[in-house]
Amino acid sequence: MEETTNPITIINNSPKKNQNKTTFIFLCLIIFFFTIITTFLLTNPISTIQITNIISSPNIIIKTTCSSTLYPSLCFSTLSSTHSQATTLRDIFEATINHTIDLISKTKPQIINYFGHQMVSFQEKAAFNDCLDLLDQTLYELGQAMDEFHNSIVLSSPHYGNLKTLLSAAMTNENTCIDGFFDLEEMAKKLNQKKGFRIYLEMKLKPIIQMISNSLAIIKHIEEHKKQNEENQSLFLDEDQQFSLVRGSKNGFPPWMSKRERRLMGRRNFRVRANAVVAMDGSGDYRTIEEAIKMAPNMSMSRYVIKIKAGIYHENLEIPRNKMSIMFFGDGINSTLISGNRSILDGFSTFASATLTVIGDRFLARDLTVENTASPEKYQSVAIRVTSNSAFYRCNFTSNQDTLYAHSLRQFYRECVIQGTIDFIFGNAAAIFHNCRILVRKPIPGQSNMITAQSREDPNQNTGFSLHNCTVEAAPNFSRLDRRRTFTFLGRPWRNYSRTVIMKSYLGDLIHPLGWSQWDAYSNLDTIEYIEYMNFGPGADTRYRVRWRGFKKNCTEDIAKRFTTGAFLHVPDDWLHSTGFPLFHDP
Repeated sequence: MEETTNPITIINNSPKKNQNKTTFIFLCLIIFFFTIITTFLLTNPISTIQITNIISSPNIIIKTTCSSTLYPSLCFSTLSSTHSQATTLRDIFEATINHTIDLISKTKPQIINYFGHQMVSFQEKAAFNDCLDLLDQTLYELGQAMDEFHNSIVLSSPHYGNLKTLLSAAMTNENTCIDGFFDLEEMAKKLNQKKGFRIYLEMKLKPIIQMISNSLAIIKHIEEHKKQNEENQSLFLDEDQQFSLVRGSKNGFPPWMSKRERRLMGRRNFRVRANAVVAMDGSGDYRTIEEAIKMAPNMSMSRYVIKIKAGIYHENLEIPRNKMSIMFFGDGINSTLISGNRSILDGFSTFASATLTVIGDRFLARDLTVENTASPEKYQSVAIRVTSNSAFYRCNFTSNQDTLYAHSLRQFYRECVIQGTIDFIFGNAAAIFHNCRILVRKPIPGQSNMITAQSREDPNQNTGFSLHNCTVEAAPNFSRLDRRRTFTFLGRPWRNYSRTVIMKSYLGDLIHPLGWSQWDAYSNLDTIEYIEYMNFGPGADTRYRVRWRGFKKNCTEDIAKRFTTGAFLHVPDDWLHSTGFPLFHDP
C-alpha cells in the first residue's frame, strides 16, 4: 500500500502539477463568469445590443449590417463617406437616414434646374410639380422616421411598425414621381414624341430609393436582433409569463385600446359634436367644404369634425399636410356627394386627378360618397387619393379606371363601397378592407377589369392590401351578357413584391377562373405574395388558378392572421383608437 500511495504524494507536491491545477481553476472561473454574463445578456435585450456594439469592431458591425441590405455596396460607401465613424447599429441607421436627407436636398435643385431648361407641356409641368411635392413629402416622412427611431431607443421593448410604415411611404413617393412620367411617356409614344424625362428622373431618384431600401433592411436587422434576444429571454420565463407575451387582447380589439375605447368602437351609430357645418343652402357655417378645411386648425392632435349636410358638392379638395385630425361626417352614403371629373386626358396626372386628396394625418370620413364622373374613355380618373394614416366608414368611392388610390401609410376601410373597372384599388399603402362591397363596372370594349394593383416594391416594406369579409360582384350597369364578353381578374401585380390577400369573402361569377393577371412590365411572379383564404361563391373556385410561385390558393390560419386589422395595422400608439369605427380582426 505504501508503494501505491507514495507516488501520489509526490505528484501532489510537484510545483509543475500545482501550476497546472491553478491554471485549470483559473479557466473554470473564466468560464463561470462568462456563463453569468451570457445569461445576463440573454435576459436583457437592450444591454445585449449595446454591449455587443461596444466589444465588436466597428468594421464587423458595418459589414454584418450592410450585408443584410439589398444594396450592400451603396451601404458601405455611404458609411465610409460619413464624417463620424459609425460604431453601433443606431449610428449606422442614423448615418443612412441623414445621408438620404442630404441626397434629396442636393437632388431637388438639380431636378428643378434641369426642367427649367426644357420645353415642357402642361401635363409634363403638372407631373414635375407632383415630383417636387413628393420629394418634400419624403423629407417630411424621413424626419418623422428619425424622431420615431429616437423615441424607440428609450423603450425597453421598442416597436418599429411606425418606422417601417414611414420608410415604406418615403420610398413609394419616388416611384410615384417616375410613374407619372411613365404615363406621359406612354401617351407620347402614340404621338411619336420622346423626351426622356422618365430616364433622367430614374437616374436621379434611384439612389434615393436604394438608400431608403437600405434603411428598411437595417431596421429589419435590428428587429431580428431584438426578436432573438426576446426568444432567449422567454426561456427563463414560466409558462404564464410566456403566455402573457403572445395572447393579445380580448374581443378581437388591439391590445392598446381601453375598455371605453372598445365600447366606443363597437357603436354603430356613433355621435359626435361638429366643429363646423357645411350646407349648400346656407344653413351651416360654410357653403363649401374647401372653406371649412381652410378654417380648421393647423397641426392639431384634437379631432376636428366637419359635418357635411346632404347635397352634391362639385369640388376638388385637398386635406393638406398641416391639417391633421380632420373628420368628414356626411348625412349618408346616398345623400352627401363630393363630385369631380378630372382625368389624365384632360391634362391632369393620375396623382393629381383625384376628387379628394388626403395628405393630413389621422383623417377620418364616414357616411358620404366621393366620385369622379369622367367617362371610361378618359382612362385614369381617381376619385380619392390617400397619402395619410386614414380610416373610412360607410363611404362610397366611384369612378372607372383608378378609383381608389391607396397611395401610402396605413388605411382602414369598413363597410365601404368601391366601384370601378381597371386597377380601381391601387397603390402601396398598408390597407385593410373589411366588410366592403367591391362592385365591378362595365369597361370600354376591349378592356379587361382588374380589381387591385398593389405596388409593394421592396421585401422589407410592411405594405399590402387585405380584403376581409368583402363581397366582390358586378355593378348594376354590368349585365350578365357583358360579363361573358369581358375578363375580370382579382388583380395584377404592379411591383415585384406586390401583396394582396383576399380572405373569407364572397366572389361573384364574374371572376375569371385564373383569378389573377400577370403584368410583365412591372413584376416578378416569383416574389409577389398573393393569397386566397376561405373565400366562397361561384368565383372562389381555385382549381384553375394561376400557378405562379408567389400565389397561394390556401394558407394556414396563422398566416391569414398576419393580414387582419389588429396584426397588420397595429402599433402601440395606433391612430385607429380615435375613429369611433367598429373594428374586428378575426381571421
